[in-house]
Amino acid sequence: MVRKYKVLKVDSKGRLVSPYKEFPYEIGKTYTCENFDTDSTTECSRGFYATDAEGIVYAMRRGYKVFEVEMGGREVRFDQFKHRWETQTILREIPESEVRELLKAEETKLGYKLEEACFPIHPFLDVKRKRKKPTKKEIALLNEWINVGDSVWASVRASVRASVRASAGDSVRASAGAYISTMFPDIAKWKYIDHEVGKNPFACVGELWRAGLVLSFDGTTWRLHAGEKGEVVYEVKV
Repeated sequence: MVRKYKVLKVDSKGRLVSPYKEFPYEIGKTYTCENFDTDSTTECSRGFYATDAEGIVYAMRRGYKVFEVEMGGREVRFDQFKHRWETQTILREIPESEVRELLKAEETKLGYKLEEACFPIHPFLDVKRKRKKPTKKEIALLNEWINVGDSVWASVRASVRASVRASAGDSVRASAGAYISTMFPDIAKWKYIDHEVGKNPFACVGELWRAGLVLSFDGTTWRLHAGEKGEVVYEVKV
């Protein structure tokens, strides 16, 4: 028997179910797959799946829960995300604070922010303070992004298909992409960009995102949005 982790969600009936197949589970009950598939070439098949801490990100979504499970019997392992066993027992729900500590402990080994990948910041919902006008520092971060130059914009076009004359929606997606980039601090050089090695050229947008500010651009005006409704709290024409 081995201890692993499993992500489950609560369905409309209040049951704990698996995220993809919606198989119902009860805490403390042992489940056995009577027709367990030992085929190592078929990743998704008959059996019960669980992971190490690194694999939690594969199924984690906002509102989902993480459980400690005991796995046993025959097993087939594919990678850190796909590993199935013949038997499974849901032992306990792991509190979010404990899950976060567990994930952070893996980050040095993995080289990216696993905890934040599983619990990404929603700038309109997770930033508790009520945002009004941005600070001088935040305006400076916006100006830094406006003035980053064509090399950075070329990368944005390549990665999220936005452009300097992009729609507001595309530039918001560019903000999300820039925020995601900050989860990988070990990347020293970004493709398509002439920048200082070891410095993330998208970091200013990530910092705004974490402060509850999302930028948009309609071709003539840059705006910063905040609050649950994404209201405009600052704008500047270029």
